[in-house]
Amino acid sequence: MPPKPDTAVILAAGEGSRLAHQGYAKPLLPLLGVPLLERSIRCLMAAGIRRIVVVCGHRGEEVAAFAKALGHRIDADLHVIRHQRWRGGNGSSALAAKPAVNGTFLMVMCDHLFGPEMLSRLMRSRVPKGGLVLAVDGDLRNRLVDMEDVTRVRRCNGDIKAIGKELDDFDAFDTGAFLCTQGVFAALSAAVEANEGSLSAAVTRLAEKGKAATLDVNGSFWMDVDDEAAIGRAEQAMMARLRGKSSDGPVSRWLNRPLSIRISRRLVEQRLSPNHISVAGFAIAVVAAWLLAQPSYAWLLLGGLLAQLTSIVDGCDGEVARLKLLGTAYGAWFDAVLDRYADAMLLFGLTWHAAYADLAGGVGWFSGAAAIMGAFGNSYTAPRYDDWMRRTGKTHRFRMGRDVRIFLLMLGALFDQALGLLILIAVITNLENMRRLWLLRNEPGDMPPV
Repeated sequence: MPPKPDTAVILAAGEGSRLAHQGYAKPLLPLLGVPLLERSIRCLMAAGIRRIVVVCGHRGEEVAAFAKALGHRIDADLHVIRHQRWRGGNGSSALAAKPAVNGTFLMVMCDHLFGPEMLSRLMRSRVPKGGLVLAVDGDLRNRLVDMEDVTRVRRCNGDIKAIGKELDDFDAFDTGAFLCTQGVFAALSAAVEANEGSLSAAVTRLAEKGKAATLDVNGSFWMDVDDEAAIGRAEQAMMARLRGKSSDGPVSRWLNRPLSIRISRRLVEQRLSPNHISVAGFAIAVVAAWLLAQPSYAWLLLGGLLAQLTSIVDGCDGEVARLKLLGTAYGAWFDAVLDRYADAMLLFGLTWHAAYADLAGGVGWFSGAAAIMGAFGNSYTAPRYDDWMRRTGKTHRFRMGRDVRIFLLMLGALFDQALGLLILIAVITNLENMRRLWLLRNEPGDMPPV
């Protein structure tokens, strides 16, 4: 397999006339709180690209200043090219990147949205000598595609035979993501000299020589954001992609996630990092734990409701991280650590209530300790268990996780059954831990760390 490229070119030179009324240079148009250019840069970095070349044209001074400032802020190896003849078409803009790239490189359109997984697949493709590979979508019923504006592709045995917006006979869509060799610049130069400034004209020249291959990314997320309607579709699609997380338990799937997504939709517009949201959720848990420890039923009930709120908010940090492409390994670990502290405090608050509200004395302390140990063991075994489920293709009938534990805690507070709830959590979490240990007893030693 050829080595993966480490350089990418972002074409961000066009005017975007259909969105001009928004008042932004198109690359700086915010989508769910993040400018399109920043989305492209972060997506490429998430896919493994280390060096990024941005070609800007229309309102180039603004775009260049933003790109340079972002590069410093996120410590990216970013290079900006001001292309004065951007009106010559996106092929002309692509040709302007020639002095800044060597070897094989990735090229994407700034106004197209991608998932890092799709770009990673493209980067691993085998590219024809002196040619390119275009990522195409063979799903002709993709509802995210604007049929009036999309570039269409006709293929034969995986190679491009024709490309253009006016094709009547086609079997795929151009996603706007290319893996290119240096041979692309010769085709671009020939097209520009012939007054054919579009990128499609250069691809057509390579296709005629059998040097334009395709990679079908059917099912991967991508979108062309070209007008107001496309912005709405993009936002809806990105929010919908937050649902269906494989490790979600039943409470998360049917209650927490629908609510947290609505909250996250508002939070992405704010200047909040995912870690800020993690801390806010932890603060709610601290207050909930204090309320749970009080002898009054009214405080117990309020504490239970706040505990459920912190379970909902717990999903928002990850959702905002995915929507704004801000996810980091540290952020996930930071959130997990705070969750463990929050879990212990919530159960300890309930234990205090059960033991000191003339309910059970020593039985309350013992049940609380068993529940806390079971909850910690449940969280500790979850990563390996979930990974095993994914690798074996199994699906969760019922996943015992944090969402279920906190929901049960809320029900215990609602019905004023602190002791019974502690006993229930102690029993089911510890039994679940033993079940997971038994199921994974013969797994190989290279299992992922927790």
